[in-house]
Amino acid sequence: MNPNPEDLDVCVEDLRSVCRDAWREGLLSGCNGNASRRLPAPGDGLLCVTRSGAAKGRLTARDCCLVDARTGEGLSSEALSGGPASSELGMHLELYRALPHCGAVLHSHPRRLLALSLVVADQEDFLRLPLFEADVWRARLGFAPALPPGGAELALAVADAGRAVGADKPAGAAVWMAGHGLCCWGPSLADALCMSEELEHLAAVQLLALHSSCA
Repeated sequence: MNPNPEDLDVCVEDLRSVCRDAWREGLLSGCNGNASRRLPAPGDGLLCVTRSGAAKGRLTARDCCLVDARTGEGLSSEALSGGPASSELGMHLELYRALPHCGAVLHSHPRRLLALSLVVADQEDFLRLPLFEADVWRARLGFAPALPPGGAELALAVADAGRAVGADKPAGAAVWMAGHGLCCWGPSLADALCMSEELEHLAAVQLLALHSSCA
């Protein structure tokens, strides 16, 4: 399938914009994290994915690559780098397979969520706050165990947790990967970023509450 060049331009700009915002907000730093999105129909069997080692706050078209969503095979394109795709590509592919309504995936390393995970060991207490918004967003959060990044075992664990928490949530959901970071998805990258921001905000509130209780 030869994608429409205009669709590729839209996808690249979407990746650049969302990753830049995530980087500015401290959800990403340096070369960590990764993002992907489906191309518009009829090219929605293809994914535009950040390449391995790309600095997410300074993405260019050469930092994005085209991948077959079914096989994971990289596809050639004059406009894009051709890869290699992110080492976490397997996780993205498994999520798209598990959640047919998924349009985009953002994997980040939010500093406050990571800090919170170091002081709140029990996942039942993670983001558990007596706030209405905490109830809303935590209901859209699943959990995956600590597993080596980039491996098939983690990809399948995230997909299983994603299916459990997000199969009935077309607006998107998220999985916290113990010892690693956050994976959010939704109809668009903007939706996935919004989910990341909401959860990071709750982490900041819980950290402040914990600090105040210890003062």
